Amino acid sequence: MLLTLRLRNKYMIAKEAYKEILEVVNKYKDICVYDVSDMDSKAKKHLFGIELNEKYGLDIKPRDIRSLEYNNFGDYRSIGWWGLKYNRTISWEDNGKQPEDELLCYLGFSTGAYIFGDDYPTELFKEFWEELKTFNPKYTDTTNKNLFFSIDNAKSIFNEFPVILKKYYEKNKEDSKRRKIKKLQSELDNLKE
Repeated sequence: MLLTLRLRNKYMIAKEAYKEILEVVNKYKDICVYDVSDMDSKAKKHLFGIELNEKYGLDIKPRDIRSLEYNNFGDYRSIGWWGLKYNRTISWEDNGKQPEDELLCYLGFSTGAYIFGDDYPTELFKEFWEELKTFNPKYTDTTNKNLFFSIDNAKSIFNEFPVILKKYYEKNKEDSKRRKIKKLQSELDNLKE
């Protein structure tokens, strides 16, 4: 409780600081060269970053937030607002549901098993996919290999995803050698016949 209060205080302190700064800049906007709208926009993005970090526990740097609507964190993770009003819907949600004005953590793998290699290791990707699903996505698009997590439930998957991905990359190093040996052995056997 005390930690939550202290963390929320950081947000409130930053919010108050931005309010005071913008009031002063607005007071002198006709004689200063500062772009007040840009300062306001940057302040809102930073506050959104603090909220993602402190309220929802996402391991991000608040200063790295570049948008109030959608932010990428590497190749496969994003945080963004979803729904018709954002022109962002789920193509083939497994249960036909659609988010409406929801902040979601999105994990997307448009190339499927190719993320682990050109030989498309489907069994490895299936194992990876099933592990990600244990984090209870709110929406699932199996056809397009996309998972969507409620922002309230995103902390674990968002923060653990890089470790999980690394684990499967490491597993793939060994698996790819076995797959290559099996393929070459099959080609050799075919040549012998």
